[in-house]
Amino acid sequence: MVDNAFTTTLAHLGYSMNLFIIPITTLIVGIKLFREKKATGKFNIVRSTIFSIFFTFSILVILEFFVNVPVEKPALLVEWFGGLFESLNLYSFLIGIIASLGITLIAVANRWESFYYTSLFFYGGMVILFLFTGFDDLLMIYVYITGGASIIFLYLTAFRVKDNGALALAIFFTIAFGSVAIDIDLVTRISVLVYDVILIIYSTGFFKPFKVEVVS
Repeated sequence: MVDNAFTTTLAHLGYSMNLFIIPITTLIVGIKLFREKKATGKFNIVRSTIFSIFFTFSILVILEFFVNVPVEKPALLVEWFGGLFESLNLYSFLIGIIASLGITLIAVANRWESFYYTSLFFYGGMVILFLFTGFDDLLMIYVYITGGASIIFLYLTAFRVKDNGALALAIFFTIAFGSVAIDIDLVTRISVLVYDVILIIYSTGFFKPFKVEVVS
């Protein structure tokens, strides 16, 4: 009983922190993106991809808050959101976009131009296949593979070019996707609090393990 109450409290705290921290992080990343665009006259594709990841994640956590916190909500929203990988729903759809953008980020960071949008097109094909046939058996496999690949290559990229942003995102992805993969209630709740703290440090510019960055 006490354990359930503790886990529930952690869950509500995590949902509430996410509701503020993720959108604020998105806003900060967006401001940096448009500030750089104003200075250079063009969008930085790496920052644009990072912004897209956080923007998608913001939508996810806002929906997650309203679905899981005891407030009035449309029944249709709860049904569409799902919250699990049992089928393609709003929750798994957004997770899939984030995982696909993770691969895109790796491609643009390493200048693999042929692969910039490959994961997004492939994922779009999976969604279209589901809409016409109802087949979504590959969704979980796809998310695990792309999520895992994103994490591995983000770490490799971060240490190769000494990029603080890539390392912060690698740690964030590790915790976020790890909590989804492990799916243990208490671990998930604690993980949410941990990656929120990491995002605060990252977005405020204090995450600088690499004192001198090679990447521009």
